[in-house]
Amino acid sequence: MGSKGQQGNPRGLDGLLDRVSQPWFVFILLALFWCMAVSAQLEKSATFDETAHLTGGYSYWVTQDFRLQPENGNLSQRWVALPLLFSHYRFPSLYQPAWVEASLWDVGYLFFYRMHNDVREMLLSGRAMMALMAVGLGVLVYAWSRTLFGPLGGLISLLLFAFSPSMLAHGSLMTSDLPVTLFVSAAVWSIWTMMQRLTIGTVVVSAAAIAAALLSKLSGLVVLPIAVLLLVIRLASRRPLRVSLFGEFYVRAPMQQLAVLGVAIMIQAVVVLAVLWSFYDFRYPAFGPVRNEGDQFIKPWEMVLTGTGRWTPVIEFARDHHLLPEAYLYGLSFMIGHTAARRAFLNGEYRMEGWWYFFPYCLLVKSPLPLFVLLASAAAGAAAMCRASPGSSRPSAPEPVGDRLYATSPLWVLLGVYWLFAVASHLNIGERYILPTYPPMFVLAGATAFWFYLPSRALKGVVLASVAWFMLESVSVRPHYLAYFNQIAGGPAQAYRHLVDSSLDWGQDLPGLKRWLDRHGFTDPERTPVYLAYFGSGSPAYYGIKARALPGQWYEGRSPIEEALKPLTGGVYCISATTLQTPPIRYWGSWTEAYERMYRTLLADVEQYKEAKRDPERWQQRLAESEPEFWDNRLEMFGDLRFSRLLAYLRERNPDEQVGHSILIYRLTDEQLRQAIYGPIPMR
Repeated sequence: MGSKGQQGNPRGLDGLLDRVSQPWFVFILLALFWCMAVSAQLEKSATFDETAHLTGGYSYWVTQDFRLQPENGNLSQRWVALPLLFSHYRFPSLYQPAWVEASLWDVGYLFFYRMHNDVREMLLSGRAMMALMAVGLGVLVYAWSRTLFGPLGGLISLLLFAFSPSMLAHGSLMTSDLPVTLFVSAAVWSIWTMMQRLTIGTVVVSAAAIAAALLSKLSGLVVLPIAVLLLVIRLASRRPLRVSLFGEFYVRAPMQQLAVLGVAIMIQAVVVLAVLWSFYDFRYPAFGPVRNEGDQFIKPWEMVLTGTGRWTPVIEFARDHHLLPEAYLYGLSFMIGHTAARRAFLNGEYRMEGWWYFFPYCLLVKSPLPLFVLLASAAAGAAAMCRASPGSSRPSAPEPVGDRLYATSPLWVLLGVYWLFAVASHLNIGERYILPTYPPMFVLAGATAFWFYLPSRALKGVVLASVAWFMLESVSVRPHYLAYFNQIAGGPAQAYRHLVDSSLDWGQDLPGLKRWLDRHGFTDPERTPVYLAYFGSGSPAYYGIKARALPGQWYEGRSPIEEALKPLTGGVYCISATTLQTPPIRYWGSWTEAYERMYRTLLADVEQYKEAKRDPERWQQRLAESEPEFWDNRLEMFGDLRFSRLLAYLRERNPDEQVGHSILIYRLTDEQLRQAIYGPIPMR
């Protein structure tokens, strides 16, 4: 050990390296991550997609039916629902219209809030399961980094993972984003490992990882082009392939390597297909043993296929010949059409097809700034580490740059391919879609360990200060990890001006809103009216929130006539950040002159409606002159436009307070409401 000190190793680093290389230290850090991730969600309501994932997963287990949300990962949904099988939970009837029509959100709402189930227990158990999967990702990040950069590099990578706001936010949410991140990373590393040393174990493990990636989320298909690129790099390197089957030998010629790896790939394909079919009970039909007349997916096959474009013949062929389970093919078709266009918001702009720079901007403002400092230091460290062998704990014999790039090539390929798909995507609704790019960045940041083997204190100080800063950023935003934004965006308080949806406001703060209302004495709507525009799948009533629902809230039925005729008054307006920026509402985007003209026309219609209602004969004449439901439609349009105009007015002022940075509080007087509803045209 003394030779390390002679090469610039600081005093005490030998002991530190020995300690951090011990399993107990890694275990403690991973246990801390699990506790931080789960405990942060104890006082959070279900995020938008969690209701769907837990409901879908539980239905797969107890009904053997796959009609609900097949596009979002069979494995992911089954995993989080697993603990529910060991308790008695009531599931909605399989003979009602919501189930027959695969109306996921209606079934999920019934399962959570109408069956007398313990919602808090359901959320806790499912989130704890997801956090266990996140721990597995932490193990992978540490092991991969340690293999490349030694025990200290592994520790640095693991610290970044464990304190990453993005990992802590999504690491316990019951969605498919964390599972696909884990298994895409695992698949890439295991495929690369198999291409270096071919054994029965490496073939089977990589096949299982690929299958898990495909079952976690349909975006897991990205492992296929990554695998092709890795194969090209492997063959182009002209390095011998080590084969350990019934003995050990080396294959040197590229074409012979291709033949050997081709056989391994065919075996993998069989394993992947077997695993995939097993998750659908080895049957083609998506619908289970309980059948009803009119059973269907949420959208008919014919409608979904209209959005699959050039992939339509391929999907139809696979469907006709039952090459894959029906639910998997339907989910794939749904995903292709669903991602072609989607309402999106970015920095005050609105688009249907998004921006190529949406996800780069997410990375820029949703990542702690010290991560970029560490990545820059790692790049310099990686160049210097060309003098060190992969996996060594200190500099040794010189190593060519090509060897170091070769060792890290799966990380670069994963980053390159995933970012290529990300910038081309039109589904610009949340940072979570680039979650798989974080683990390779954390691993590469492990290259900063090199600077600890040089005598310069400044270089070591930069790394230590950056890691400490990174951890502090994470602690400062707890427990609102989903709402983390760095200093470039002005911090979490200004986040709603930049990004919304699952980057900030995903419906998680109903309990926080209830506490805020109680703390400020807003518990009597008769004394102080409370209005709520909530973006999420939770139930405000379940959490004891007494508020008048504003238009566009699917969770609470409303009469368009009553809402349009009922005036908005001064009071407390609780507006979800996503709703404020309008993507989920009927009349979305900036308030335009076209909206204003339509609004003024409908405003006149409302006055005519009120006047006619006062005269029964005149009212009957009005009804006879109009189509059935004419007035219902007109009044509903008016209510929605009035709400959109109110939001435009609110966007021109700062909120009075914030709840979890995702729900914005506005205290408005009657006069301010009159300005919002009848005043000058809002500019936003």
